[in-house]
Amino acid sequence: MIPYISEWKKSLILSESEKQQGYWMLDDTHFTKPLTPLFASFMIPAVTTGTKRAFENMKMPITQFIVKSDNGYYYQTMPPHPEPCEERMIKHKKKMDEFFPQIKSYLERKVNEFYMPFYKKLGERSVGNLSLKQALDFVEELQEFYSKAWQYHFEITIPRTSLAVALEEVYRQVTGEENTKVVYDLLQGVMNMSLETDRGLWLLANQVKSSAFLRSALTTSENPVESMEHTTEGREFMKDLKDFLSIYGHRTALTHEFTEETWFENPSFSLSIIMNYVQKDYDFDAEFNQVIAERHAKVKELFERLPDGELTNLFKKMYKWALACWGADEDHHFYIDAMIAAKSRYFLKNVGRTLVQHQIITCKEDIFFVYLDDLLEVLHEPKALHDVVEQNKNRFKEYQNIKPKPFFGTPPNLPPDLVIERIFGLPQDVREEQGKSFKGNAASAGIYTGRIKVIYRQEDFAKLNKGDILVCKTTTPPWTVLFSIAGALITDAGGILSHASIIAREYKLPAVVGTKVATSILKDGDQVTVDGTNGVVYFL
Repeated sequence: MIPYISEWKKSLILSESEKQQGYWMLDDTHFTKPLTPLFASFMIPAVTTGTKRAFENMKMPITQFIVKSDNGYYYQTMPPHPEPCEERMIKHKKKMDEFFPQIKSYLERKVNEFYMPFYKKLGERSVGNLSLKQALDFVEELQEFYSKAWQYHFEITIPRTSLAVALEEVYRQVTGEENTKVVYDLLQGVMNMSLETDRGLWLLANQVKSSAFLRSALTTSENPVESMEHTTEGREFMKDLKDFLSIYGHRTALTHEFTEETWFENPSFSLSIIMNYVQKDYDFDAEFNQVIAERHAKVKELFERLPDGELTNLFKKMYKWALACWGADEDHHFYIDAMIAAKSRYFLKNVGRTLVQHQIITCKEDIFFVYLDDLLEVLHEPKALHDVVEQNKNRFKEYQNIKPKPFFGTPPNLPPDLVIERIFGLPQDVREEQGKSFKGNAASAGIYTGRIKVIYRQEDFAKLNKGDILVCKTTTPPWTVLFSIAGALITDAGGILSHASIIAREYKLPAVVGTKVATSILKDGDQVTVDGTNGVVYFL
């Protein structure tokens, strides 16, 4: 018997007819695994409706991202706006000119006035008992928040990426150089929340280095957290770590999901990184100051050789805007992408406790395997969902064993959208040349030879040793802590303005991203050469 699927659930799922009618692209840059039912319930409608409002405000040439899932995986299509493209692009460029000077201030205003106040509410609602009526009202409020949150998200990220693309073009015009990616060397050394997190872990590692007791407790104890509690020094260190995690710990390696423990919940994730830093001769401040000095030198040299004129003045103005907002990419990840999921997780676990008390589900984490329409229904009229949860869990396990198709339908016969390409990385020919190499996007210059470590989840972080080549599906801000340990980076997904590319350049880490095949054909211990300048990985 085919199980009944509500109309609301059908709205989340990519139908066979939709696969034939449009072009649906897998977003494996941000969503590497199947979505759990509850996360899909919040995320898919929020992006679909949020982008519609954001793209209209920015006069985008596409109407929105329409998001659906297939076997739990995240797909999106981008229907063009009905206005003639050339007319729409004139309006869009005018809007971008208005957005460019205020990207950073817009982010800060939304964080202070919209995101953080609601996160405070979620924090208050994550503790104490909730009645069914309270839980219902709060879940519905969270649903409304999600839609607005993702509208503002795109009103921050699209202008910043558009500014980067526009800066590349003006650089090409004013210098005559075709390799416009070098303009990103002029934007390195800008502090952001990801780098700030890395610096905090480095400072904690310095505490461990200076103490024989702390070093011994972290390297020899089976339960370092517990062993710390037996001495004053250990308790002081754990207090420092807790204070750090209360600000920087609301993150997981799988940013877009509710199911994974955050660093705040489980300090062992950050402790493993701290120990890697202890074993590495690494000075964050010295290396960061060196990056800043190199950037100043490159900017000075460029500005001295540019000819006087309107085009140079335009480049300098756009460069000033870009430098001012360059940290916004990592900052929006920190305050929006990562923190929405983390703060929602804490609250929804408390709703799960309410459901357990009313014998609706067995354990609080079961709530993540309930679709939103079923959750709202049982909060209004309680009934057991044990069978529903079990069915959804089994289906989710099946999805994890399925390799998703990169796209459905026929790619549109149009010039590639440079903004989208730079973030997601479009499908490309990455087939090996006589089994000797494979290609990707040249994300961060340099050549490095070393041995592979394939990292899939935050539990794997500890196995990356100094100099290993980090291979993964994609990266999000919590992965940044690995960049000072790795010798090079290879990813399955991403373009030259994806998170992995931006931070690899910051750490001067040779990187090839968007290979589509790295985690499939490489395994721990393989030795390869990463050519980040040309976007090629060579087998040895």
